[in-house]
Amino acid sequence: MSTPYPLEVILTPNKPALAETGTQPLQVLVRLRPQPNPNQVRTPISLAIVIDRSGSMSGGKLRAAVDCTRDLIARLHDEDEVSIITYDDDVDVLLPLSSVQTVRGVVSRLLANVRTGGSTNLHGGWLAGAEQIAPRADANRICRVMLLSDGQANHGLVSTQGICAQVSQLARTGVTTSTVGIGLGFNEELMTEMATAGQGTAMYGDRAADLAEPFEAELGLLAHTVWRNVTLTMHSPAQRWTMHNDYPARGRNAWRMVSIAANSEAWMALSVPMHEALDGQLQDEAEALLRVTVKATDAEGVEHTFSASLGPLPVVSRQAWREMPSDERVAGRFNEIEAADLQRMAREAVRHRDWRAVERMLDELRDRAQDNPWLQATVGVLANLLGNRDHERMEKELMYSSNRMKSRLSEVDEGQFQSMQEELGKEAWLRRKENQGRGSGL
Repeated sequence: MSTPYPLEVILTPNKPALAETGTQPLQVLVRLRPQPNPNQVRTPISLAIVIDRSGSMSGGKLRAAVDCTRDLIARLHDEDEVSIITYDDDVDVLLPLSSVQTVRGVVSRLLANVRTGGSTNLHGGWLAGAEQIAPRADANRICRVMLLSDGQANHGLVSTQGICAQVSQLARTGVTTSTVGIGLGFNEELMTEMATAGQGTAMYGDRAADLAEPFEAELGLLAHTVWRNVTLTMHSPAQRWTMHNDYPARGRNAWRMVSIAANSEAWMALSVPMHEALDGQLQDEAEALLRVTVKATDAEGVEHTFSASLGPLPVVSRQAWREMPSDERVAGRFNEIEAADLQRMAREAVRHRDWRAVERMLDELRDRAQDNPWLQATVGVLANLLGNRDHERMEKELMYSSNRMKSRLSEVDEGQFQSMQEELGKEAWLRRKENQGRGSGL
């Protein structure tokens, strides 16, 4: 079935040629850009909010979770649906899935009765939330589990691999998952991997105020989503391509990408050794050097297929290739990818309290940040954490910042920007933030 507003697939190499010798790779940026639809309408949301009420959530953390829940529901529209689940050792459905219009007046009373105690059956709580909204996955709605927790899964199924396998399986049926880490004691590996497997968003903060902006971004993204279950498959005569984002594999040379909202682009960074690109192109000069096929589901649940190819590129001398200007967008995205990889290396150094190594990596990040205000601001935040030797917060910030740099949606035809102040005028789900655990300007 065709669609009048297709998903455009754009392939851009870092340079429009191959070098006959040399060690530099061929880099290709793949962009998935939805065509504007003047008749686009808001997609209703079915949201299951899952609250950790285990003993470690006592005091300010539970208040933050309750405030976050109130904030989330206040942002929903009357045609949306909401369910509230709480868990410790046991799991309770505090509010079965209901129309937001009918429950606005009772939410505060229900939440006032939540008390802490017990262990953390995180998987059980998440599963109960998923079960609440699963029947609505075929109803042309966005179905999302929002998991709020401060801790480690220590009751029921606790394996990250086992939990994420189920999260991924349900995401393929239309029940997606986002995670919210509260405070500093939560397992960021589990929470970020669940969000990745669940085609959702990973967020964290200490207070409800820290999460107001991420929640605005999350609900705005959900309501404006136009393409879901986006899978990209790559075909090339060259064999040794590398995919540099965090997208989960869906078979050989196939990955599941993020959902795409109106007025935004999803993207993927691919590279191949130059000699491999040359050898592949010599196999058949008429064959595309790179071809990608994209399958995606529209707002009505119909799957569509799109494709694009990068044809044979001219071969030039090593010197001529060096003198060619690089495409600014391609260079910028790969610079962010490499900055994200550096942040993950720095996180490992922080975990081992190797502060000299952390300082060296921040210096490398500063070098990369010279023409990128987002990286400059991010390095400033990390430098303050380093100065305070705040290892817990620095580990979290490095994890969430690197995830954001590798998987964010971008503006359509995003160009260079001069200051972080420009970001405040964008839709929240497109905004680049220097501090992932705080709101912009906080």
